[in-house]
Parts: sequence; structure tokens; C-alpha cells
Amino acid sequence: MLGHRGKARTGAGRSSGNGSFDETSWWWVPIGVVVGLAVSWGIAGLIEGGCRRGPRGGCVAADGYELHGWVLFLASMPAMAVVIIGLAAGYWPPTLGLAGGGAAGGLYALGQGQTESYVISAGVFFALAIAAPTVTLCRRLKGIR
Repeated sequence: MLGHRGKARTGAGRSSGNGSFDETSWWWVPIGVVVGLAVSWGIAGLIEGGCRRGPRGGCVAADGYELHGWVLFLASMPAMAVVIIGLAAGYWPPTLGLAGGGAAGGLYALGQGQTESYVISAGVFFALAIAAPTVTLCRRLKGIR
């Protein structure tokens, strides 16, 4: 089937069925890395600065760490999309984006300190970095898309 420019359609960003990358799906990896780093940076700021009681009683970023809280808040929806698509997709580009973002976020968290909070944060990021390719590989070996 031909697309609007006369070229064969390959699945709009999906990798071809033989495990190779489609040239239009490269953007998943940098998006995953940027989202992973943004979430890790936001979490690191909240770990370092802590929470103070907000006007309605909830947890608010401490003075001087508001930008970390906003970045974490604004990165939460793209992070959710990257994680869900990275774990549920049966093709490699979103999976590698999640793996790259998890690895980058985990390394950033460990670079901030070795306290229990940073190690737990890094562990969650590394678990995502390992789980995404494992799930995709198992799905491809079983023939599930």
C-alpha cells in the first residue's frame, strides 16, 4: 500500500517485522532519555529538598526546590506514556526509549548520592530499563504483538 507521497507504508513508526528499525521511529530513544532524566531530576530535588506542608495540607516542594516539583509534575504525563508504550509495545524503538530513559534516570539518581532514597529511586529506574527489553523480547519470541 502506498502512502501520500508514493512511498510504501511501513507501519508509521513501527519497526519492520524482521527486527530492524524503521527510519521514522528513531525519536523514541531521545524522548525516553529526556523524560527519564526529567523525572529523575525532579525526584532528586524532592529527595534533597523534602516536602513542606502546602496551603491545602498536601506535600509541596520546599523553598528553592519549586522548579524540581514543577518539572516532575510536567514530566509525569509523558513519563506515563513512555512507560506504558515502552512496556506494552511489541516493537523495539519505544522499548529502547524506555530502557535508555531508565538507565539515564538511574545513573543520574546514583550520581546525586548514595542515601537510601536515591538508591531506591535508581533501583526503580534500572528495573524499568531491564524490564522493557525483557518484556519485548519475550513477546517477540512468543509471537505476541
